Amino acid sequence: MFKKLDESWFEDIYAIMKEAFPPSEYRDKEAQRQLFQLPHYEVYGYLKNDRLCAFLAAWNLTEFRFGEHLATKSELRNAGIGALLFRYYEGLSKQPLVFEVELPSTALAKRRIAFYGRLGYHYYGDIEYYQGSFHPNQERLALRLMMNDAQADLERINHIIDLIYGQVYRQKRFF
Repeated sequence: MFKKLDESWFEDIYAIMKEAFPPSEYRDKEAQRQLFQLPHYEVYGYLKNDRLCAFLAAWNLTEFRFGEHLATKSELRNAGIGALLFRYYEGLSKQPLVFEVELPSTALAKRRIAFYGRLGYHYYGDIEYYQGSFHPNQERLALRLMMNDAQADLERINHIIDLIYGQVYRQKRFF
């Protein structure tokens, strides 16, 4: 079952997040919890027997949606749950969906990029992009963007990056 999740699901969401991502790719616990107070932040989950199996956290911005985290519980990975949840969320709006992926420098990163590619997303590998920092003194994390708009030009991508930095990271873009 797919469900929009509220803050009451936070502990389950955060446990999966910690399991799926390195600390540099998510906020500390209290900062992550505070996102539920923001009107543009939303989390959807896939539940089975009223237990959270996977979640997708995103920002519903004016011109597009920005998928910040998609994760499945480790013991349930590779069962297609992430793709089902992703497709469900994608179908909620006609707005373009943009998200960050790692550089294709590891086998796992290449698998993730291929996963989104199979879902019809374009990899903008030639456009420089860095995740906004979640922690003080955090080193820059080079990532790339993927989007379900293969025709977006450099001007559009730069506009999207500016909006992500201003509305999601609340930082000034530095590149």
